[in-house]
Amino acid sequence: MDRRSYLNILEGQIRAKRARPMVVREVEDHIEDQKAAFLAEGMTGEEAEEAAVLEMGDPVEAGVALDRIHRPQMAWSVLAGTLLMTVLGMGLQMLVVMTAVQQTYAGTFSTLSYYGATKHMAAIGGGILLMLVICWLDYSFLGKYALLLWGLAHVVYIVYFLTGSVVNGRPRYATPLSYLFIPFYAGVLYHFRGQGKKGLLKSGACLAAPLCLLLYSRMLSSVVIVGICGLALLHASIKEGWFGTEKKSLYLRLWAGIFAAAFLSIGLYVASVGGGELPSYQMARIEAWLHPGKYEDYDILRVMIAQSGEEVREGTAFLSGNMLIEVRNSYLWLYLFKYLGTGKGILLTIVVLCFFALLFLVVRRQKNSLGYMVGLGCVLFLSIQTVMYIGMNFRLLPFGTVYMPFLSNGGTYLIITYFYMGILLSVCRNSRLVKN
Repeated sequence: MDRRSYLNILEGQIRAKRARPMVVREVEDHIEDQKAAFLAEGMTGEEAEEAAVLEMGDPVEAGVALDRIHRPQMAWSVLAGTLLMTVLGMGLQMLVVMTAVQQTYAGTFSTLSYYGATKHMAAIGGGILLMLVICWLDYSFLGKYALLLWGLAHVVYIVYFLTGSVVNGRPRYATPLSYLFIPFYAGVLYHFRGQGKKGLLKSGACLAAPLCLLLYSRMLSSVVIVGICGLALLHASIKEGWFGTEKKSLYLRLWAGIFAAAFLSIGLYVASVGGGELPSYQMARIEAWLHPGKYEDYDILRVMIAQSGEEVREGTAFLSGNMLIEVRNSYLWLYLFKYLGTGKGILLTIVVLCFFALLFLVVRRQKNSLGYMVGLGCVLFLSIQTVMYIGMNFRLLPFGTVYMPFLSNGGTYLIITYFYMGILLSVCRNSRLVKN
C-alpha cells in the first residue's frame, strides 16, 4: 500500500473534520521519519516508503485509535459545576424572595412572579442556551481574527456609548458591554506572540486603549476589572515565554509602561471631568469606605440590610420590597450571612471558591497556547467579579458596579456570565482539534 492510499483510509476514520488535516499531517511526518531511517539502512526510495507505511500498522485500526484522541470532548466537570452554580443561584434567589412574602401575596408562584424571580429564571434559560451555542463553536477564531475583533469591540462600545439610552448618567448596558474586551484581548496577545519586545509593546498599547476609553467615559469599575484581567494575562504571556526568554527584563518594561500609562490615563480622566476631582457621588463612595460614618447615606443601606437579615432570621420582620431589590442585586452575600448565619455563609463561600478553583485547574491543564490564554481570561474575569462583590458587601472594598456570577440578580449580567462559560467550554471541548 502506498502512502496516499494509507492516509486516505486513515483519514476516513476521523469523524472530526477539523482534526483530519492535523492528524494526517502528524501521521505523514511519522512516515517521513521512518522512511528516512530505512533510507539510511540502504533501502531504495520506493522500498523505504513501502516499509515505512507498513510499519504504521493497519490504517483502519490506527485511524480509530487516533479518532478517540482527536475528537471534541466536553469538559463534564466544568459543565456539572456550572449547572450546580446555576441551581444554587436559583435556590438562593428564591430563598431571599420568600423572606419578603406578605400575607397579601398568597402562593409561591405569584410571589416569585411579583418580585421578578421568574424573569431571573428566564434569563438563566437564555444564558444556558447561549452558553451551549458558543460551546459548539471553534474558539480559535479569537486568535485568527484578533486585531479585527479588537478594533470592532472598540467601535461597538464607542457607538453604543454615544447613542445608547442613558440611565443614571451613563448608557444602560455600557458596563456589561465593556467586559467583552477581555476574551478579545487574549486573542491579541496570541497574535503578537513571538515578536519579542515589540510584541510586548504592542500588547501593552492594545490594553491601554480600552482602559483610556473606559476611564474617559467614567466607567471606573470596568477600568479596574478589565485592567486587572489584562495585566494578569500580560504577565501570564511573559511567563509562558511568548515575548522572549529575558523574562525579568520584560517584566521591568511592562511595569514601567504601566506607570507611564497610569499617569497618562489620570491626565485624560482629569481632562474629561473638567477638573482635578472625581464626580461627587464617586468621591462620597470612596470617602464612605475610607472613613465609616462620614457619609452615612452611602453606608446606611448596607447597615439596614444587615439588620433586616437578622430580624428576618429571628422571625420579627419580613424583608421589604425595596430592600429585596437591593439584596438580590448588590448585597446578596451580606444578607445571606446575616439571615443564614456566619457558618452557613462561610460554607456557601467555600462552595463558590471550590468552583473557581476547579476552573483554574482545568485552564492550567490546557496545552494549546491560545486556549490557555482565552480560558484564563474567562476564569479571571468571573473570579475577580466574585471577589470584588464579596469585598464590597463587607466594606473591604469601596462600592462599585459589580455582580456575583450565577448568584446575584440581573438578566444582562447573567447573559455575560454564561457567555464567558460558553467560551471556556469551547476551549475545553476543542482543545484536541486546534493546533497550537
